[in-house]
Amino acid sequence: MIINNEILTALIHCNYKAYLKGLNSQSLKTDFENVIDELRNIKKQNYIDKNSIKQEFKGQLFKDKNHYEVNQIYIDTVFSKNKINIKVDGLYFDEKKMYVILISPLEKVTKLDKLTVALQSYFIESEFKLKIDFVKIVFGKQFKEAKLKLSNFQKEISKIISLLRNLENAVNPPVFYKNTHCQVCEFSKDCLDKLRERDDLSLLGNLKEKEIQLKNNRGIFSVKQLSYIFRAKKNPYIKRKFLPELKALAIREQKTYILESVDLEKHDIEVFIDFEGIPDRSINYLIGLIIRNGDIENKYSFWANTEEEETNIFIELIKVLKPFKNFVLYHYGTYEIQGLKRILKKMSPEDQNYINTLIDNSFNLLTIFTNCIYPPTYTNSLKDIAHFLNFEWSDKNASGLQSIFWRYSWELDNQASYKDKLIRYNIEDCTALKVIKDWICSIPELDNENFEDVKNFKKKSVYKWERANFLVPDFQIINSYAYFNYQREKVLIKTYPKIGLQKTTRTKSIISLRPNKIITSQRPKKCESCNCEKMYRHSIEDRTVVDLKITKTGISRIIILYKNARYKCDNCKKIVRPTDEFNIRSKYGLQLQNWIINQMIQYRISYNKISEQLKESFDIDFIHSNIMRTKVQFANKYKTTFNEIINIVKSSSVIHIDETVFHIRNESCYVWVFTNIDAVFYLFRPTREADFLKEFLCDFNGVLISDFYAGYDAMKCAKQRCLIHLIRDLNDDLVKNQFDVSFRVIVMNFSKLLTNITTTINKFGLKKRNLNKHKKEVDFFFKMLNKTDFETNICLKWKKRFNSTRNELFTFLNYDGVPWNNNNAEAAIKAVALYRREYDGLPTKKGIQDYLTLLSIQQTCKYQGVNFFEFLSSGKISIYDM
Repeated sequence: MIINNEILTALIHCNYKAYLKGLNSQSLKTDFENVIDELRNIKKQNYIDKNSIKQEFKGQLFKDKNHYEVNQIYIDTVFSKNKINIKVDGLYFDEKKMYVILISPLEKVTKLDKLTVALQSYFIESEFKLKIDFVKIVFGKQFKEAKLKLSNFQKEISKIISLLRNLENAVNPPVFYKNTHCQVCEFSKDCLDKLRERDDLSLLGNLKEKEIQLKNNRGIFSVKQLSYIFRAKKNPYIKRKFLPELKALAIREQKTYILESVDLEKHDIEVFIDFEGIPDRSINYLIGLIIRNGDIENKYSFWANTEEEETNIFIELIKVLKPFKNFVLYHYGTYEIQGLKRILKKMSPEDQNYINTLIDNSFNLLTIFTNCIYPPTYTNSLKDIAHFLNFEWSDKNASGLQSIFWRYSWELDNQASYKDKLIRYNIEDCTALKVIKDWICSIPELDNENFEDVKNFKKKSVYKWERANFLVPDFQIINSYAYFNYQREKVLIKTYPKIGLQKTTRTKSIISLRPNKIITSQRPKKCESCNCEKMYRHSIEDRTVVDLKITKTGISRIIILYKNARYKCDNCKKIVRPTDEFNIRSKYGLQLQNWIINQMIQYRISYNKISEQLKESFDIDFIHSNIMRTKVQFANKYKTTFNEIINIVKSSSVIHIDETVFHIRNESCYVWVFTNIDAVFYLFRPTREADFLKEFLCDFNGVLISDFYAGYDAMKCAKQRCLIHLIRDLNDDLVKNQFDVSFRVIVMNFSKLLTNITTTINKFGLKKRNLNKHKKEVDFFFKMLNKTDFETNICLKWKKRFNSTRNELFTFLNYDGVPWNNNNAEAAIKAVALYRREYDGLPTKKGIQDYLTLLSIQQTCKYQGVNFFEFLSSGKISIYDM
């Protein structure tokens, strides 16, 4: 394979395109590629004229750097040797260095420009034994120069060189995917045909290459296969990101799936807007507008010939829209809003306020297709959705990229036909937007054959407990005869008369139950006012309490009647209360409440099950609201205990920390766990942001043990990263790269190092004096790691990761009693994970906070070896008093 500019550019975009180029496959360039080449040639000629470069310095074949003049620019120099045939746009020598120059036709430096000139320089360095430290990119109308350091692109170059070597040694064509470059590639038609033939996952526009590879590892290679793994979410309150599986299902079934119902707010006036712009120049030259006021529609187009006229078209837009009040501005994607925000700086204060109002009144229709509605289209682009709704553009090749080609062509030739095409295309985009909006609003009125609600799909596919719908009316009647209650009350009673004699038990009210125990308050000895000892009973207040009597042999219900007698002084006639008056506020005893909290926290039993247990086992009616109220009361009662645990953990020398996601109704939150060897507490946080830790642990001077979450990096205390997480990640990558010998050596060396350290720990414990000897082994491991020049991406990735976390991997060698893993926190977080498995998405914010308070106490009891129920029954507030 001859390495030339076409091969290098193709490698950056797509390895399959490079493969076809290497086979000398011929195909006509697209219109877009041709116009870019023309712009590049014009830019190059202008650069030559600007620098007065003579003809003799153009198109030379490179021989030796000694043949070139200092401070002179050479254009289109060719480097040809062995399998290298590279032509660079420019070459420049100063007294010390040599620069490779790339001339870009665009107004901004792109990633393609950087990688192209970096690859050119790499091959020139390799074959011609030249030293190139820096490259230059010339761009923009003012011929600006960007000077780039070649070593900054080492990672990208290594990856592309690896792809090239694989292509040179490949027997079969490489695997390829659809990407953004396909729009301008001359081979796109053939490639897309092959992708459709194999029903490739990359046809789904929202799937990136890494996601595709992950699904391939699970045995999913086609859109059809992907469609079979969709599962409706268990909890309808939990929102999820875009679901490619549901998109694949929609394509397979050719149905539109409704994940969430959409109710667009109705407005008398609706505005549909679309911008056309040139991305590298950051300008918008065309604004299309459709204003619908009832049945009246008006269309507007605002055109800018130059960049200087851009502000004018926005002023015209404002003039047209200002007379209208209370309208909604529909757009598709974020491009229009970004354009409005960017133009703000150039507008007057009054116009700035109006543009901000437009932004506030805007609605992005694309969000509906990413969150709510899944039509049977491969992507959610405006074109795909509109084509699905049978809307067609006048030009079949119309697209956003094609519009850029038309604009460039108009600037080069000034032909009115290109301008007409752009204006028509822009207005048709607005019309398509209107069609899509109308279709969304009409979904509830359309027939159900082509639509299906995911909630209903969930019931059909997963849950089998549902009422059957029979097409034959008689089947419906026959089926009703088989219902359990009907059988017992209408059929079986005729055969077995005893069934009719069975009575359903009813729970008696607590007041009507015979008490097992009566406790009466004692008569006061004298009146508190006049010291008279003669008094008589005035009234009695009864309070019946149902409780549980728990002994070593069993649990039973007990009814206690408390009698509070009030007395009247015979002398002063004042009412006298007994000194031992019972302050009973609840009809449920404390031991019963302790038992409920223990069931809820210790065993994660639901409100329903607790209520059923009390009813069936003890004939006690305890409704849900009372259980919830009990949880709140206990959380408040033991708040002091919770704060005591927090202070104990924060004052310790070692803290283990971890976090996990939890859902409350319709939003995500996080539960954070903090623990040491004998206490644990949980905190509710709305996000995963770790900023609060700086203030929360501001006085902590010990060692913080955690996983590799970057949020902990800002903590100034000593940190120990969990090595179990590290070896899991190493093992996962080793499974995927089993034939990478260099990576296997890294893994084995680290395994040997960790084995020696853990052997010492198992023998002597976590003692600094015994672990100190392993520091030399750690230094030797990193010395060998950094001494080796790795080529594969996986080795480079792990070399970087080891070096970036070096100071946090072996902190435990410098302390006594510091573990090398975070299993303490992971064990504590399991209690939350088990609760989440059954109740994720159900609690409220207050509910989960109260639960975490009580869970912290229960888990700390577990760490202390204290029975949680015994602690509740003891009446003590501090666990450490047990």
